[in-house]
Amino acid sequence: MPSAAAEFIDAALRATGDEPLSYTHTHTDLKWLIRDHLLSLLGAFPSLSPHSATFTDGDGDAARLLHAHGLLPVSPDAPHVLLTIWLQRDYPLTPPLVFVFPAGADQPLLHDHPFVDAASGAVASPYLEEWAFPESNLAGLARDLVRVFGLCHPYAAVKRGPVMPTMKETIDCLLARLLDDAWAFRSQIEADVERLAKMQALLLDRARAIQSGLWELETEKQRLEEAVKRKAEDAHALCDWLELVRGVEATSLEGLEAVEEAGRRMLEEEAAAAAVDDVVYALDQALEAEVLDFASYMKQMKALARQQFFHRAWVSKIQRSSRLLLLLDKDLAGY
Repeated sequence: MPSAAAEFIDAALRATGDEPLSYTHTHTDLKWLIRDHLLSLLGAFPSLSPHSATFTDGDGDAARLLHAHGLLPVSPDAPHVLLTIWLQRDYPLTPPLVFVFPAGADQPLLHDHPFVDAASGAVASPYLEEWAFPESNLAGLARDLVRVFGLCHPYAAVKRGPVMPTMKETIDCLLARLLDDAWAFRSQIEADVERLAKMQALLLDRARAIQSGLWELETEKQRLEEAVKRKAEDAHALCDWLELVRGVEATSLEGLEAVEEAGRRMLEEEAAAAAVDDVVYALDQALEAEVLDFASYMKQMKALARQQFFHRAWVSKIQRSSRLLLLLDKDLAGY
């Protein structure tokens, strides 16, 4: 690379006088990264040279920018392509602008070129469309343009016949495909990471909901235990009162009837508690099959737990009452 080109780029980047460059970088390293990219481009393609000039975009905004201009060699069997590569204000964060120009009156731009606009000469190659800093650079862009223009030359006068690619063109083509595949693979990985992060957040929400439901069930259990305890105390007091007001014979007869009724009631309550277990199992199966949502599942579980608790409390109460009647019967038999 001639030292004159490096000196020109250095002077342009340092310029602070009447015509300073319009780059918006506040970090010095990014400005000198522009220098490195330009020197790499000019080293790989000596037919290009650096310049600085005022560029006016489609909105009418003008800026003084660096650009590389010259002939880009495509292949030994095709004419070189005259082009300009403009480095935008926030390069390399955004891709450069590339314009192709007719090399002469006998070499106009192809009207139906897939990547070159015949009216303006603007280039929209896949490399520019997928520009990603820091992987993308000017030298890589130029190599991609060589590959693209080697397959489809932008000049209308060039004959479109089968051309065997050189070894360098083949390597550049393979490299470009590898870069495209790597970019697609990276995009897929980013999509997978985002999907897994959403799934993790969903699982955390479900874990918090389950924890909250368990806390509510524990609270309900404590409340029901206290209620059953109060009922047991009331029943005990009632039994004491009955012993005082009943006669011995009446107490014996009614005790036998109470034992029979208590046995029937205990069987009903035990059957109801077992039925609740069957319903709970069915709800578990529905939740695993995603037929029932989690909120409805927790609501049904709370209601069933409350019912089963009362059924089992009745069983315990009846058992205690039966034991009391049996003791009373033994006492009467002693008389």
